[in-house]
Amino acid sequence: MSLLDVEGINSFYGDSHILFDLSMRVERNEVVALLGRNGAGKTTTLNSLMGVVRPRSGTVSFNGEPVHGRQPFEIARRGMQLVPEERRIIGALTVHENLKLAALSAPDAWSFERIYETFPRLAERRRSGGKDLSGGEQQMLAIARALIRNPKLILLDEPFEGLAPLIVRDLVRICGELAAAGQTFVVVEQNVVAALRLATRCYVINNGHNVYEGTPDELRQNKDVMNRYLGV
Repeated sequence: MSLLDVEGINSFYGDSHILFDLSMRVERNEVVALLGRNGAGKTTTLNSLMGVVRPRSGTVSFNGEPVHGRQPFEIARRGMQLVPEERRIIGALTVHENLKLAALSAPDAWSFERIYETFPRLAERRRSGGKDLSGGEQQMLAIARALIRNPKLILLDEPFEGLAPLIVRDLVRICGELAAAGQTFVVVEQNVVAALRLATRCYVINNGHNVYEGTPDELRQNKDVMNRYLGV
């Protein structure tokens, strides 16, 4: 049994049909990349998994339980965490306060020491306000805030967008270390090179349809898919 099983979901925004019979799976301890051009349906896929968007048909099973139709907070309690593209750091709170707030309702939260060992830069900035952090620091905090809740699955929406190459390199390294330690991720990312460096398996989405599934090496070698759907 996979950690996440998605079967034939159809998701809409109002009357706009965005996802068409989309299916995917995520095994425990793997990193799955969702790739595709802007508007392909990648973020809608994450929102459908998290309950932000409710699929009108199809099923989403997480850790052996059906979760489609449940509220986001219910899905979060079961161990799924979404790190949204806009990060949603609380600017009026310090780094430590943001983390403390996230840990409050977690039954088995990580210790602050463990978080700060994983993200040494956040330890240095623990008393800084969220509004005073750089983009890279905010992204670290957004991931740390999800991680402190000890999730079974983290959904990352465009984690490297707008960040300097050195920051992207550091975040890929940190996420890779977390994955090697057993953390499961689904990553939506426009930076194909960074995403494939991190992923163990990938899907390509085009106009709300799954058009490809394979390993990063298989995708790199498939020039037709790379050119047609990713513009690489």
